[in-house]
Amino acid sequence: MKRYGILILCCYLLLLLLPLPALGILQEDKPDDPSPGSSVSSHADNSDASVPGGNEAVFKVLDTEADIIYTFTERDFVLYTVAAEMQPTYHTEALKAQAVATYTYYSYQRQRRRENPDPELKGADFSDMPSAFPALYSPDGLKEQWGSQYDAYLEKVAGAVDQVLGKRMQYDGQDIFAAYHSTSPGTTESALTVWGKDYPYLQPVASPGDKLSPDFQSQASFSPEQFTQTMKAAFPDLILEGDAAGWISGSPTLSDSGTVTAITIGGLELTGKQVREALNLRSACFSVEYKDGCFLFTVRGYGHGVGMSQYGADYMARQGALWEDILNHYYTGIAIV
Repeated sequence: MKRYGILILCCYLLLLLLPLPALGILQEDKPDDPSPGSSVSSHADNSDASVPGGNEAVFKVLDTEADIIYTFTERDFVLYTVAAEMQPTYHTEALKAQAVATYTYYSYQRQRRRENPDPELKGADFSDMPSAFPALYSPDGLKEQWGSQYDAYLEKVAGAVDQVLGKRMQYDGQDIFAAYHSTSPGTTESALTVWGKDYPYLQPVASPGDKLSPDFQSQASFSPEQFTQTMKAAFPDLILEGDAAGWISGSPTLSDSGTVTAITIGGLELTGKQVREALNLRSACFSVEYKDGCFLFTVRGYGHGVGMSQYGADYMARQGALWEDILNHYYTGIAIV
């Protein structure tokens, strides 16, 4: 009986020494010797993407506000990112397409970071996550977002992710820069127009379903005082004097997809992208008029407009398209591997 009691005690002590598996986030890399103003100490080996003690690839994300590196399994990272960036009410085939685009995009970024480490990332693969990170990147975060629909939505999104996990898009044997956005203005935009760099697989394609989106068109109005304050903060050399009706001269130059590529404001020629960022417009596809003492911007689309439109993907899926069809439509000449 005494031996039996000793055996139970040994088993109990052994259990105390075993680490409990984390849920979602595998680990947090923190400073070894935290002090005021100290940065995260990276425990990552940039040449090895595997979890310590295992063979599963991971994504390392720097939370710049908390100065912490979170490490996710590939499945959890893709699951949380799809949940954060696409409505769970979207069609399952659209969710699958988003999962592949997500995995491809971040795999592309991870590879670049590990080949050319950025000291500011402190060993992480990237830090440019959605503004909701890390709140949504946990079961509790999703429960707060989805409420009573948590179980149903999680089952739907996780099911879509699991069916395509590991699939990615390539061009000439290399993972692609799989850009995506919320809603196009009816035709997607080329990367060359938006970022000044041409990718053969990021070319304009028709996305007519976007015109049905509640986010397809929006308006933003600015008084001359608001317009001056906001634009001068971004572009101090602007000359915004005299009659406000003459501050914007001529008609803007547009791309074939409708993006403003050049517009003259206060004597300076700006791009639509610059104006969009300064005024926080939903896209760079806009028209503007001075009406009733205000500058009224009418904006079409939501996002940069390059690559896959998420709303367009959902529309295509509801018309019977499979996830492969969606990806091959929005990304020109790619292979899915």
